[in-house]
Amino acid sequence: MSDKRSSYEKSHNLGERFVRRQLGLDSGHFSYLLRPADAPTFILIPGSFSDSFALREIIDHLDEKLQLVVVELRGHGGSWPPPRNSSIAAFGRDVLLVVDEMKLESFYIGGHSIGGMIALEVGRVRPHSVRGIVSIEGWTSHHVVPAAFDGLIDNTLSAAQAARNEQLRQRVLQHWTEEQVEEFRTYWKKWDGDAFLRGTDLPILELYGDRGRERPGREKLRIPQKDNIDLQWLAGASHNLHIERPREVARASGDFIAKIEGKGR
Repeated sequence: MSDKRSSYEKSHNLGERFVRRQLGLDSGHFSYLLRPADAPTFILIPGSFSDSFALREIIDHLDEKLQLVVVELRGHGGSWPPPRNSSIAAFGRDVLLVVDEMKLESFYIGGHSIGGMIALEVGRVRPHSVRGIVSIEGWTSHHVVPAAFDGLIDNTLSAAQAARNEQLRQRVLQHWTEEQVEEFRTYWKKWDGDAFLRGTDLPILELYGDRGRERPGREKLRIPQKDNIDLQWLAGASHNLHIERPREVARASGDFIAKIEGKGR
């Protein structure tokens, strides 16, 4: 392992209140960051080629009373090495290793992009423990991108935001080979959350950017019209809501959790 990676893994990245923990795997280790608190636990999962640092702005606006757990996928941040022959289901099992290590009986879970997909997968596998799910542009299927958004991903990013996004990605990609990157890009295309969304009664918050265009219907998003699934749009934003609208994402997530907890806001 390079000195650069070793140095990275010793850093907390999110501030002194966070503690980095690692779980040993058959090959390598799995890393997550914990901000301890007595209130409900909210597990967050960054998107593809993003480490915990990518969610820093969202975290900065979340209630400090929430216990936060930020899980870094294999090959991302302090987790190493990159995955091989993996899947959304396998990433979900990794997250549940953290849940079991922490002995969490109940928790909220959310994530951006592939992190949102994994959050939904965890809800499918462990519904008795999940109190609510926040999916931040976590597409139900890869068909959503062309059907709902004509393939648009980052059309609303400013030049500064695009540079910031690339900087965040390079924190991960600089340690990967091209083959590892291409393999990882296949994982989310093999997953479909349609059956779970149609069958579950878990509270779910779906957050989407409307790309500054006419908003597609739920059928194109593959999100069923159900009382337990709240779809909220962020106007004039696109896929990278953690960069474009972190304060709004944090507020919506906090309101969602507070409502379930019965506290109101």
